[in-house]
Amino acid sequence: MIKKSVLLDGEVSVKTAIIILGHGSLCKGADTAAKRIAAEIEKIGKYEIVQHAFLRYTGPTADEALERCIQQNVEKIVIVPFFLQSGTHVAKDIPDFVVKATKLYPSIAFDVTEFIGTHLMLKEIVLDLINEKAS
Repeated sequence: MIKKSVLLDGEVSVKTAIIILGHGSLCKGADTAAKRIAAEIEKIGKYEIVQHAFLRYTGPTADEALERCIQQNVEKIVIVPFFLQSGTHVAKDIPDFVVKATKLYPSIAFDVTEFIGTHLMLKEIVLDLINEKAS
């Protein structure tokens, strides 16, 4: 059974971890964006545990990030696919990872967000980058 904390305003708090899950690369420094985003989200302080991880080529791996979360007694893990497009990793590998994790840790709630490429704010980001160079 998952123990939940009741906050002063009556809301229920579940110890939630976030995993920013990217592709990974052999190129040195290619992991910088995912690391930076994870660190910035952690600084906000809403989530105690924010991990970055990668599916290929570099670490930490998704399994390593999962274990770090489990060791901190989380009750829920939210995975954010750090991908611009839906491909095999988004459509198959991440769902397969979640199925495996759910079998290993049935008392943990797992949820996966949409991949970042689906977010409407991406248009604003691209427009901002264009405006920096087009002006």
